[in-house]
Amino acid sequence: MKAQAGDRIVVERPRDDLPARKGVVLKVQGDNGGPPYWVRWEDEGRETLVYPGPDARIEPRHPVPQARQEHTEARQPQPGQSLKRIQIDVAVSEVHENGSVRTLAEAQLPSTKWNLRGHGEARKHPTDADIPEIGEELAVARALSDLAHKLRRVAAEDIEQASQAWQPT
Repeated sequence: MKAQAGDRIVVERPRDDLPARKGVVLKVQGDNGGPPYWVRWEDEGRETLVYPGPDARIEPRHPVPQARQEHTEARQPQPGQSLKRIQIDVAVSEVHENGSVRTLAEAQLPSTKWNLRGHGEARKHPTDADIPEIGEELAVARALSDLAHKLRRVAAEDIEQASQAWQPT
C-alpha cells in the first residue's frame, strides 16, 4: 500500500450495517509512500497515526474529473435529421528520458476521403509529480487540436473548390 499527503484512506467496517471510516492522509511516515500514515478522520476530525490493515484502501487525491465520469447516451437523430458517425483513433505512448517522460499522442481520422493525422506531445519534468493521466490528457488534447486544424484546412480548400465550380462564366 502506498499513499501521499492528500490521498484518502478508506477503512471498511467488519459489519455491513456500519459505514466505512474515511480520512485524509496528512503525512506519510513510511518509506516510498508506505505506512504508517498520519490521518485526519472525516467523521470526528481527530488525527491519529494509522497502520492500515487488509480492510483499508487508498484513494488518490487526484480523483477522476467529473468530465471523465459522465457517460452520455448515444445521440439519436431527431425526425428530419440524419446522423453520421466518424471515428477517430488515438494512440498514446510514453518515452522515458533521463528522469523525464515524454507522452506522445497521434489522433487519426481514417476515411476514404481523408487520412489526416494530428500529433501532440507533453513532457513531465523530473521534479513534477508522477501523474501519467495529466501527460496523456495534454498530449491527446494537443493531437486532437492539431487534427482539428488540419481538418479545417481541408474544409476551407473544399469550400474554395466548390465556390470556384459554381461561379458563372
